[in-house]
Amino acid sequence: MDIVDKVLPKEKGRIGRAPRYSVEYYMMMAKQIIDDGLTYRHAAKVYNVSHGTVHHWLKLYRQGVLPSKAKKAKREEALKEADVARLEVHVKNLKTQIGELYLENLMLKKALEYSHQIRRDNLSVITSENLETLPEDAE
Repeated sequence: MDIVDKVLPKEKGRIGRAPRYSVEYYMMMAKQIIDDGLTYRHAAKVYNVSHGTVHHWLKLYRQGVLPSKAKKAKREEALKEADVARLEVHVKNLKTQIGELYLENLMLKKALEYSHQIRRDNLSVITSENLETLPEDAE
């Protein structure tokens, strides 16, 4: 019986370069900008990032989204679910295989017992074929 493992799709790589700062830094920056009431351009000079980056992280901060953490958590949960599903299929296949082997073992035991019974029955009748297998006293 072949055991088939599902191949999980490869994670897509990040497009573009890696971010310079962590998500926590950007969220802290956005909170300070809102609290201090800075403009995008002034905050960009203070934090040494582009005003587009400031706008993007302020928008995410106002929505209450932590993009990389949310995506990472979803991806990890999906991988766990896929692993559980794969393991359940594997356990089911192993149980099936154990059942088949158990039945095959019972069948072989019965066949062996039957062959022993046939041999015993054949030994009770003396023929030229089994004459040599008999003890010396029986002749």
